[in-house]
Amino acid sequence: MIRFWIRLPILLIVLASIGQSQIKVTRSDKLALPRTHSWSHPQFSPTGAAVYFTDVDGNGIWEYSLKSRTTKQITADPKSGLSFSVSSDGKSLAYRRTQQDQSKLGRKQDIVLTNLAKGTNSILASGSDVSIPTFSKNTPIYSIRTQTVGLAKIAGSNDVTVLGIENMKIVLNMNGNKVLMDPLGNGSYIWPVLSPDKKQLVAYEMGKGTFVCDLTGQIQSMLGRRDAPSWSRTGKWIIYMQDKDDGHKLLSSDLFAVSTDGKTTVQLTSTPSVMKLDPHCSPTENKIICSTSDGGILVLEYEERP
Repeated sequence: MIRFWIRLPILLIVLASIGQSQIKVTRSDKLALPRTHSWSHPQFSPTGAAVYFTDVDGNGIWEYSLKSRTTKQITADPKSGLSFSVSSDGKSLAYRRTQQDQSKLGRKQDIVLTNLAKGTNSILASGSDVSIPTFSKNTPIYSIRTQTVGLAKIAGSNDVTVLGIENMKIVLNMNGNKVLMDPLGNGSYIWPVLSPDKKQLVAYEMGKGTFVCDLTGQIQSMLGRRDAPSWSRTGKWIIYMQDKDDGHKLLSSDLFAVSTDGKTTVQLTSTPSVMKLDPHCSPTENKIICSTSDGGILVLEYEERP
């Protein structure tokens, strides 16, 4: 069995002023994954029990179990690794695969539901334009063009999930109702993520940068350019990558944290030789997972100090 952890030296810079709330990385480890691929876009499962990731081209999905310390491939389907979601109980995974339809000189997309325990698959929908699937509780939700399937009102529940982006607008499921959000007015949005308490949303508008709003679309703070934002477990910080390029290639990328009001920024890593990309925070522990420019995956442990 491949050993799971490889210890890395930690170079940390904490820039928050004395007396302000602080966050800092306390440990950095690299997953010892097979070198058959360059890995990217890792994320924790909703239960925090597993890590999912894909290769640098987004082809295929792999799962790493944090309990058994084993890796298995869920699928090799093309473009599935950038378009999947895991159910809240961690038992199911839904993804979109994209293939060229040679007979019609176009593309064919399928929504595939995988039972992670049994390893069985079922096709939920097919078409030339289907959405990235997500889950409400443990029920898959997806759209064929603009028709959304799987929405259901749950009595006594205030269920909120991000469905994705439709016509460059943010789409939410608010207890069975499909809601399109345009908080900044005529905006083009990417990277929408709900806060842990499901009362706020962080997203990125292509012309104005990252912002935090409530679920009515009321802006709480404008944060500027903060790429690939992810909420910390407590919801007090937004973790993001600060990357620079020359228009052709990536020159540097480190992880930072910003308080939700935008008043405090903390640099979490400073390792020029190891560029860190696409951070994702664990929903159950103070951990951040990210990929690196050389195709590795790092797990960073952090602490918050009031």
